[in-house]
Amino acid sequence: MTIEKLSELQSVPIMELKREELANADEIVIDQSKSQSLRVISFLEQTKNPFAQNVGEYIVQIGYMEGAEDTLDDRMILLARRQTRIDI
Repeated sequence: MTIEKLSELQSVPIMELKREELANADEIVIDQSKSQSLRVISFLEQTKNPFAQNVGEYIVQIGYMEGAEDTLDDRMILLARRQTRIDI
């Protein structure tokens, strides 16, 4: 997969994604005993779009922010706090 193709896939708006063109997240298997580069290649080969997958009844689109210093854990905690906040 070329850099140009990855850029194209990353820029597809979520409303234009088609379920039948996406891999099911629960069917993606990564062999943790392989090197990082081989795991990345395996992931790219198994997904039709590495930025979006079918997860149950939903299409989940994945995005990345350049220069962000927060970890994924930091962002998940922030999301949980926003979802559970009660406004009075």
